[in-house]
Amino acid sequence: MKKGSELDGCKKQQILAIRKGKTMMNTFTLVELVKKYGSKAQKESLKKKGNLSGKEFILLCKTVYTEWESFTVEGRGSKRIITCYGKRQKKLERVDNRSKNGQGQLVGEFELNSLVVNYLIQKDNKVKPMSLNMWLTELEIVDRKLIGALYGSRIGHLEDVQKEFGKVHKEYNKADNDIEMLDEFIQVSLKSLKSNLVSVFNKLVKAKVIIHQKEVWGCTLHNNHRELKQKEIKEIASLRRTLLNAYALTGRDLFMTRMKEVKAFRDEFAKRLQQELGLKYYYDAHFCVIQDSDLGVNEYLERLKQNGELDFTFGLTEASAYSMVRVYKDKHSERSLKLSKEREKNTTNRSDSDRVKSLKTLKQYAPMWEVLLQYFRCTDNIKINPPNI
Repeated sequence: MKKGSELDGCKKQQILAIRKGKTMMNTFTLVELVKKYGSKAQKESLKKKGNLSGKEFILLCKTVYTEWESFTVEGRGSKRIITCYGKRQKKLERVDNRSKNGQGQLVGEFELNSLVVNYLIQKDNKVKPMSLNMWLTELEIVDRKLIGALYGSRIGHLEDVQKEFGKVHKEYNKADNDIEMLDEFIQVSLKSLKSNLVSVFNKLVKAKVIIHQKEVWGCTLHNNHRELKQKEIKEIASLRRTLLNAYALTGRDLFMTRMKEVKAFRDEFAKRLQQELGLKYYYDAHFCVIQDSDLGVNEYLERLKQNGELDFTFGLTEASAYSMVRVYKDKHSERSLKLSKEREKNTTNRSDSDRVKSLKTLKQYAPMWEVLLQYFRCTDNIKINPPNI
């Protein structure tokens, strides 16, 4: 047995082979071990790739441990030799250390991890700090149609959505304040996507895949983008706090964009931002790079992947990256639609606008959300069907 042999991400096990009354041992090649203890998925993976990923091997070893007291691993990859010691008289139950058993994990986390890593590789690890909206656009997760509706006029979009919704819901009566529903969709959708992206940045940092830094940037009156100085950041925070107090608002109130006090706040804040700091607007910019290593990027990522601490892949072709984007968008949209159906049941939410409350009461809130997901090309997977009337 080689000194310091390891389990490729599993806990290192240094053992004595001789124990009183328990000297049974057995040696397996990787193929033999998978054949005896592997799951159907692990057997298929080995047959297809001739090897197991780090995460797959870790899961296999957890199964082995339920029948053997200890084991060692020699060699690497498909040439690994696994020696098991001390056959248990009674098989152990698999220990599941996941406190929430999968709950709370991000929808499409594997895809989003992989897309971020792949983007940095494609850009040769030279990416300037960007807003989260720009990151989502660059990753092609958010269609430019949605970004156009965020920053530009929404009237044309509203008319198109009303027309599409009217085709499948004959009882729908369009109204001018349907714009409130459009506003909610844009804000809620982007907030969810941006939150997921930040979570992925944090997980990639924790797994030592990337270095991530958040900076505050501003757009000047001459359309130049630059990082703001600490003094400027403090002045902006002070101005924002002063105006919130002046209009008797809290930060959460700003989500209610149709509220007259919120409109007044935004107008004055933008005006004073230009007058006092020479800025059109400011934003959080996120800077990411893959961590440096003497191994080189690909070798370094492969080692991290084998460790199994984070589920991701890299080296995507243009076609596979496109496919992964579609999978992520479909997964996120299915989750988004499910949550909209839950929100529809809450007709007493005080932050809802009048039109949103009305659509919830008419049971048209979630169906319109479904149309919006399709209209803004958030998914191709959801099929719009007329309701059963």
